[in-house]
Amino acid sequence: MRHTVIAHGDCDGVISAAIYIKHYLKDLYPSYVTVGFTQPWRASNEIRRLCDDQCTSLTILDIAIDKEIFSSLIDLVMRGVDVYIIDHHATTKPWIEKLRELGVKVLWNKATSTPRLMAENLSLTLNMYEKMLIKVADSCEGSEADEEIITNIADSIKLAISRDPSDLKFLKEFLDLMVKAKSVEDLEKLKRKAYIGKLLLKKLIEKIISNGEIKGNTLIVSMKAAESRLFAGLFGIAATEVNKMLKKDIVIVRDEETKIVVTVRSLVGSALKHCENIVKVLGGKYGGHNEAASATITGYSIDKVVKIVREIIEKGSE
Repeated sequence: MRHTVIAHGDCDGVISAAIYIKHYLKDLYPSYVTVGFTQPWRASNEIRRLCDDQCTSLTILDIAIDKEIFSSLIDLVMRGVDVYIIDHHATTKPWIEKLRELGVKVLWNKATSTPRLMAENLSLTLNMYEKMLIKVADSCEGSEADEEIITNIADSIKLAISRDPSDLKFLKEFLDLMVKAKSVEDLEKLKRKAYIGKLLLKKLIEKIISNGEIKGNTLIVSMKAAESRLFAGLFGIAATEVNKMLKKDIVIVRDEETKIVVTVRSLVGSALKHCENIVKVLGGKYGGHNEAASATITGYSIDKVVKIVREIIEKGSE
């Protein structure tokens, strides 16, 4: 018997995995638990890879459901795997009925973060450490924290993870630290990654502001493949920061060689709609929230995507 837990490889995704394991799988972890962290665009492949023939249950945390993920779950349910989804992304909502008809257990609602969703809907007896982690997750997702220490911890975690989202070894070290209820400051690698991330974030923010093109109440900027590699997972944080600084919607279109990724931030709740409109024209997939969303597109040059994005933004501001 092996349990598989797959979570979004971001701040609130890793925290949700730690809380879930501590309350439901602590006696089995790590010997009988496989943990994976992924990004939405490749989640379906990770589900198939990690939930192998030995997998008896699968829990998916903080990952927006789409057509590819739904298809991958059909095979698992037919195989007898128990599937449980806990998520707070708006784009998961249209799939809830189909998932439940398939036999998948779903916990979904609008919440600041997935850990907050768990705290408010599951019968969890939370200690002070876990309550602190939930506040950190909320802060990572954009909520204003009452305590400066929470903001500082959240910023460090976001920067450390975003510096290299593919560093699964680091994510698992961070997970183990939280499962053992140790201080985040005990993880030296997190400090180093956060420091480098902070330096790169400053440069990225400067580049977005200096190179951006203003269209109505929106700033649009494109990034070449080399810039995507350099700044890795920092685009979401940078877009959020510039969004707050300029009080304008921010659209970053970046070339990731095999795909084009569009990151959108909006103080007026237009991010998800922008991404939906982009995907309607160019295909691909999108997900996220009204204030923070992204779209992934293949088969087009970055110049073509920027042109379409510009047209969509201009049409929306008429």
